[in-house]
Amino acid sequence: MNYKQKIDLWKQQAMHDLEVAEKNYSFHIYDYRLIACEQAVEKILKALYIKVKCEEPPKIHSLRKLALFVNMHDRLSDLLIELDEYYFMLRYPGMNDEPPFELCDDDDAKEGLNKAREIIRIILEELK
Repeated sequence: MNYKQKIDLWKQQAMHDLEVAEKNYSFHIYDYRLIACEQAVEKILKALYIKVKCEEPPKIHSLRKLALFVNMHDRLSDLLIELDEYYFMLRYPGMNDEPPFELCDDDDAKEGLNKAREIIRIILEELK
């Protein structure tokens, strides 16, 4: 498989994850919506990594580190910070006194989706 095909696979999966985030909203499953937003952004950043570096992306989950690797950190920093934090906060019990799913609400889910959409829009422009 060549790099263009790999980029397309990562991009397709990112768009699927974004769709999952959008559909989870109607079920009021805010934690999974935010996790899907983070996953969509992670995958689109990995698609850009492949384009920029012509190699497989690293097996990391930090959006900020991925953005640094593709020289997009300054441009995306404000959008990435909160999504990056949700990944760990919502996936791993014991980091707070409450179950992870109780740590976010409707406003968080809306904001997370808006940030994910904006990041993906910016990166899709870079992938053209």
